[in-house]
Amino acid sequence: MGFNGWRQTVASEKSKDFNEGQEVFFLHKKVMRSGKIDVLLVNSAIINLKDLPDQKEQNEKTVISYGKLTTN
Repeated sequence: MGFNGWRQTVASEKSKDFNEGQEVFFLHKKVMRSGKIDVLLVNSAIINLKDLPDQKEQNEKTVISYGKLTTN
């Protein structure tokens, strides 16, 4: 529920290029990172991160805009 009542969340056109479980790459602090899409949102996706050099937990996630994601 939003501030002005309930509204349906419709995914943007950019989200159609991605699927849940798909491996993606993105630039974070000038370093290329990778992960798998966990949840597709309206303008961004929740990504399960992998291959972090100082990763303490195995289940770290982040939210990245579709415009910053690549598939190869």
